[in-house]
Amino acid sequence: MSSFNFLSHNQTIFSNSDALDTDFIPKILPHREDQQRSIAESIAPLLKNRSGPSLILQGPAGVGKSVSAKRVLMDLEELDDAIDISKVYVNCWKANTTYKVMTEIAHQIGFKFTHNLKTNEIINKIIEKLDKRKGVVIILDEADKADDYDFLYHILENLTRKTLILITNDESWSKKIDFRIASRLTPEIVNYSEYTSNQIFDILKERIKYAFYQNVWSEDLIEQVAITSSKFKDIRIAIKLVKQIGEVAENESSKKIEINHLNKAISKIPDFKIKSSKDFNETENFVKKICEEHSGKTTGELFSIYSKRGGKKSEKTFKRVLDTLEKKRIITQRMTSEGFRGRSSIIKYNSIEKKITDY
Repeated sequence: MSSFNFLSHNQTIFSNSDALDTDFIPKILPHREDQQRSIAESIAPLLKNRSGPSLILQGPAGVGKSVSAKRVLMDLEELDDAIDISKVYVNCWKANTTYKVMTEIAHQIGFKFTHNLKTNEIINKIIEKLDKRKGVVIILDEADKADDYDFLYHILENLTRKTLILITNDESWSKKIDFRIASRLTPEIVNYSEYTSNQIFDILKERIKYAFYQNVWSEDLIEQVAITSSKFKDIRIAIKLVKQIGEVAENESSKKIEINHLNKAISKIPDFKIKSSKDFNETENFVKKICEEHSGKTTGELFSIYSKRGGKKSEKTFKRVLDTLEKKRIITQRMTSEGFRGRSSIIKYNSIEKKITDY
């Protein structure tokens, strides 16, 4: 028997599997129309050579903040009037210092020669470049994850025609920004709530139109996926599950999705499995146990416990471990105004480390 007993090479149930990748930006974003309108309205003044208001897009992870902002940028690209407006998107988890943020902005607006330049020199080059253009839209994703916020001061103080859009999972972050920045920012807040299972159904139904040929999915199966994945409150996990289900069905040479494909796909996705100690390194396991035992305490309090128990890592490294655990959906961090070098967070341990079939 062949190891490759799949649909023949020219047969597939996917019409466009890329539509299920995390970086795919669909044309239609169900249940995010109001937020897209707010983003578009903040950018519109640039078309008339005026600055737009600053926005903070806030809400939990996986609720469409980044994708809706990127979708509006893509729509802006299609406008003839916007040809002279620069578009910048920076993830502050990756570019986490003022130097890195300003360097990334410079590169994206066409100034590549930043090597050996100081931060102020890069800023001057950005100003010089943008003075020749109609304006700039700057989207700073994961804004609360930066190590410093001087880049906000420089953007607000030095760039004349701009719309600044900040994205954060922490709904209290906007209240903790330094006064000298907050007084210049005066942002409008755009809130994103968690998707309901009915909304997830609508989103998956729309995405499946992009990704699969007709009649591969039944509405009953889409509804089951929506209910199953809604426990994780993250649309990305739902979309990941849809892709995995399709791959399971195709590997079994099936031209339709069946319930057994859903069950097999669940067993293949880490988000739906019990997390074991093997999924974390020694330091992560150590910090994870402390977070579980002391859920609800601040980062400063947890670091003190960690140190008393023999932990040798610095405060900065400890915070990075917490960030890693948050990315793995083990904890949730909610920023407060006190402690831990002025940027403490309340740490909540997430008790979802069980199989989806346990719900």
